[in-house]
Amino acid sequence: MTDTPMDDDFGDAIDVENAQRLGELLAVLAGQADPDAPAITLDTMDGYLTALRVGPTDAAPIQAMDALFGEDWPAGLDEQDLTDAFMEALHVRWNEIGDSLEPQPLLEAPEQMHLTPLISEFDEETKAELVAQGSITAELLERMPAPGAMWAQGFLQAVDDSNAWTLPAGDGADDLQAMLEAIEAVTLVEDSTPRTEYIQRAYEEPEGIDQNALIDDMLFTVQDLRLFWMQQRVLKEAISGLTSDPDATH
Repeated sequence: MTDTPMDDDFGDAIDVENAQRLGELLAVLAGQADPDAPAITLDTMDGYLTALRVGPTDAAPIQAMDALFGEDWPAGLDEQDLTDAFMEALHVRWNEIGDSLEPQPLLEAPEQMHLTPLISEFDEETKAELVAQGSITAELLERMPAPGAMWAQGFLQAVDDSNAWTLPAGDGADDLQAMLEAIEAVTLVEDSTPRTEYIQRAYEEPEGIDQNALIDDMLFTVQDLRLFWMQQRVLKEAISGLTSDPDATH
C-alpha cells in the first residue's frame, strides 16, 4: 500500500511511523465495531479531523472519535491497555494537520500544497498479494472506493455533523457550496453521469481530468476553506462589534 502524504515530496511534514501506528490502533477499533456499520478507515478519520481543523468553530480530535465510533469508543482499546497510545498518536496527527493549515504560509504561497492528507492507494502488486493471502476477495477489491474517496467522505461527514457549516444566502454561501462540491467530486464514481456533469461544468478543459486531478483540486480547495472560514470569523466579529457598540451607529 502506498500513501500519498508519505511520498518523498512531503519531506518531514508527516511522522510516517506515527501514521502507521495510528492505522494499527484504528484497526483494533474497527475490528470491534458493529459489522453492519460503515467501515471507518484511517483515510475517513483523517478527512474528518481535517474538516474539524478547517471549519468555522474551535474543535478537538476527540469529536471525530465520538462521531465516527460513538462515545463508548475507548472501551475496546481499554481492554488491551491501548487507549493512551492511541490518544498520543491521534494528537500527533492532529497537530500535524494544524501545522499544515497555518494561515500565514497559505496566504504567502497559495499555489503550494501545504496539506498532508493520509490517502491510501493500493498498487497492483499489493492488490495481488492481498488476494493471494485471502485478506480480501477480488470482487471486494473491485468495489473499493477510488483513492481519495474515503478521505473526502470523512471530511464531508464532519461538515454534515455540524450546523456551523451553514451560511445565510448571499453571505459567501455560493462560494462555500462550490468548494464543497469540489470535495464531493472525489467521491463520484468514475464514468458516472454526476461525475461527468461536474467535470464538464467545473473545468474549462475537461479532457484529461482524472481522479488524481480531482484529488489535487480537493486539497487546494480545503486550504482555501481554511482561509475562507478565517475571513468569515473576522467578518462576524466585526459585525458583532458594530452592533454591540452604541456609538458605532452614530
